Amino acid sequence: MEENRASSIMGWFRQRFGKQRNDSDQVKPCPCSQTCSSGHSNTSSSVCSSSSSSSSPKSSISAKPSASDQPLPSVLSSPFRSSLRYDVFVCHNDADSDLAQSLASFLEAPSNGLRCYLQERDCPAGGAVSTELLQAVQDSHCWLLLFTPNFVKDDWCSYQMHQVLSEGPMSQRILPAVVNMPRSQLPLELRFLYTVDLNTNKEFGYTLVYKAVLQYLKDMSEKQKSSSASQTDG
Repeated sequence: MEENRASSIMGWFRQRFGKQRNDSDQVKPCPCSQTCSSGHSNTSSSVCSSSSSSSSPKSSISAKPSASDQPLPSVLSSPFRSSLRYDVFVCHNDADSDLAQSLASFLEAPSNGLRCYLQERDCPAGGAVSTELLQAVQDSHCWLLLFTPNFVKDDWCSYQMHQVLSEGPMSQRILPAVVNMPRSQLPLELRFLYTVDLNTNKEFGYTLVYKAVLQYLKDMSEKQKSSSASQTDG
């Protein structure tokens, strides 16, 4: 009889606590996406999370270096180039200001790195125009004369041209460029110089101007180095 009672008590315990254990072992449905089944274990949420993150697109495309990331020519760091404030003095008629600014913007772009002088931009307020002009001519390595029909009719432009010629006649420093006119209409004083033609392809002409300035800076920088070396040896 005692055995029956003990057996009855043990049966009651198994029935009572066995049911609670079975209830706690049931897993609630996964609240993530429909691809997750209700039979996931307790690690199902972390699995779903890692799965969703791995499905996102990867942004591992490396950016291509821009033109401004390319190193500038070494001559632009030379002592000779630093000896003057400007690389190019842009002489032009007032009616051609947009064209002059377009050319200066090309030469001064980060990928090119030149320094230009434009009278309307760089002449200080209150300064005497003729004095400031002469100072800018003397403080520039090269002089670009932007010849247009407006230029050849302008006495002020003619004055600037002769200031340039007096500073560096027969030199690489003078760069005539023609726009909207043939080369044959250049002033007689400049017809012996190589002329950049901007009539057909302005960007190509801008590139020629840039290369001409770099070549001048390179030639003069090397000449200065040779002169310094000769003096040292002597």
